[in-house]
Parts: sequence; structure tokens; C-alpha cells
Amino acid sequence: MAKGLTLAAIVLLLVASRADAWSSKEHVLLTRIAAARLVADPATPAGMKDWLRAAVANLPTMEGEREYLLHARVGVFPRGVDGIPFWATVPDLNALADSGGGDRARKVEPFDVPERLLHFIDVELFMPDEARRRYAPDLSNKPALADIPNDPADPRFARAGMLPFRVEQCYGKLVESIRAGRLTDTPGQFPRDEHAAKWAGFLAHYVEDNTQPHHATADYKSATYFAANPRGAPNVHADMEYRLVDDDYADYPALRRAFWEAFARTVEAARDPVGTEGDLFRSTLEVSLVSYDALPLIGEAAVAAYGAAGGGRPRDFNAEAFYTHRSRVRGEEMSLLEMKGRQMAWAERRVETLWLRAWNEANATPPAHASKPQAGN
Repeated sequence: MAKGLTLAAIVLLLVASRADAWSSKEHVLLTRIAAARLVADPATPAGMKDWLRAAVANLPTMEGEREYLLHARVGVFPRGVDGIPFWATVPDLNALADSGGGDRARKVEPFDVPERLLHFIDVELFMPDEARRRYAPDLSNKPALADIPNDPADPRFARAGMLPFRVEQCYGKLVESIRAGRLTDTPGQFPRDEHAAKWAGFLAHYVEDNTQPHHATADYKSATYFAANPRGAPNVHADMEYRLVDDDYADYPALRRAFWEAFARTVEAARDPVGTEGDLFRSTLEVSLVSYDALPLIGEAAVAAYGAAGGGRPRDFNAEAFYTHRSRVRGEEMSLLEMKGRQMAWAERRVETLWLRAWNEANATPPAHASKPQAGN
């Protein structure tokens, strides 16, 4: 009985965590699809294809991933997952391990903040006017890109989150690992074995988190939309993320099928409105600022699902009303389900692009003055 209570407490901690974005199931799915698409692409370098085949066991087909999304129950701790897709779930597990530590939570170097602060960037906290450092449903408190300094020493990041810096770091570590020939883990050396599979998974995780609109705002549960009782507002963060595809209470089969169709269609036609060239700090912020514009749709859908009083119990949730609610996002009308599919497809395509960019950068001819990288740890 004690073990059961402990597990329940852990699950509740994860659900309430500020760090979690897409569910473990969704991180696995997005990361596997990115690997499979790169292996299938004739333009991908042969050496990279060999690495991905070694680092992602049993590369999936889109049909296999459809069945996984429709029917698999994964939960917090992914089972039967190895290689890069496993590493893509580890940042959330690390955040969970630290979630009860409060001020004593382990700090991640070189950022000097707990893991959970690496998964998001609350952009409102960079508004020049301090009185406007909060979410506004009309998006009037969204700062300009130029308002957010590329300076990790700025004290606002210790509260707002440091996602752009973490993306930069993981990308750099991936390039270093590929360049040094450390491509996959060596048995018996975990956790000290630094390798490209680990950093590819970590990079995938944070890049995927970047497209979840709630990871760009201090109002990460859309509580603003339940003004009568914001403290008792439902966990809309969870509704946006894992509830549809990995819920404890229901499977929503028709909605899952509709979501898969929207996601798969968008993956094939996905266009990155930001791009991944050049400065990763800047492009990560641009993703956050574009994703931010979907927050009113989420908030309005939450009111449709729960009512204005916002009862937060699972039985109060009207899934059909939530996921089919429609509004305009950046001038385009869409349902919340379609928006979720678009954001996840965007994440998958960015993972593909950044992995390929890292591989090509690592294998480019180094400058004549550069020192030879050292293998090993």
C-alpha cells in the first residue's frame, strides 16, 4: 500500500510540475518520427543514417506511430523505450526527481537553476513596464523580441525560465559529441558516458517543449480565463498536453483519430515560420513568441470545456467542447485539436532540422587553427 501511495504522489507531482510539456508518450513519438524521416530522406548523409539506426531501435513507420498514439498507454515512466527516444524523456524525469526539493533542488550547471526552469520562458516577465509583466488575453503584454536580452546573468531569467539557453547548450553538446566520435552510449558507463544519442534526445525534448504555448507564459494553466476563482482553476496545461493521448480516465478514440490526421497532414506540409539558421537563442525565442499567439484559443476552449466557474475535476471536463473549440490564431481559423497537431508537427520538423544541422556542422572541415577534439569524457 505504501508503494502505491508513493507512486500516486509522484504522478501528482509530475502533473502539477511547471516543467512538463508534451507527455512522455508524445516526446517519444515526435523523436522517433524525426529519426525515421531523416533515415528515409535521400539527402541525409549516410553516416548520420547509420548513427540514427544504431541509436533508435526498430525505427518506426508512420502507421506504427499512428497505432502507438491511438492505443498505447505510456504514463510518466516510458517502458520499452531506448536510445534517443528514451533520452528525450529524461529531462522531465530529472525535473520530477527534483520536484520535492524546493530551494534545495539540484542546480543544473552552468545555469545555476533547477531542471524545471530549463523547460520554459515566461516572456511577459521581460516587458519593460513592470506593471504589465503578466498574461493578458488580448496579448497586449507580449514583449518584443528585442526586449529579451541574450544574457543569462539577467536576474529575470531565474524566474522566467532559461529554455533558449538550454537549447543552445544541448545543440553545442550534440555537435561536440558527434565531432569527437562519441555517437552512442557505452554499456556500463551510464551516467558518465557523454554521447550524441543523449544530447540528441535532450535537444529534441527542449525543442519540442518550445512549441507548447503554455511554455511561453507565466499563466501556464490559463487560470486568467477563470477570473472568479483563478487559484481553483482546472489544470488546462494537462488538458493541452497529455490528456488527449495518454489520459488516466478516458481514451477519446474519435478525437485521437482526428488529432492524428491533423498532425500527420501537417508534418508532411509543415513550414517553419521561424527557421533554425543562425542564432538558436533568437530562433527559440521566436518560436515562443509565435506559439504565444495560440494562448487565447486554449483559454477560450477551457471555458467551453469547464464552464466559466472552472470546476477542475476530471468528470467536469467536456473533451469534445475543448478539442473542437475554434478560434483564429495568427489570422487563421482552427480548432484546438488542429492547433495542437500543428504545434507538435512544427516541433518534429525543428528536431529533424537541428539534428541535421548539428551533424553537418560537426562533420564540416575544422579551421586550420582549431585543435583536434579529444575522444572520451
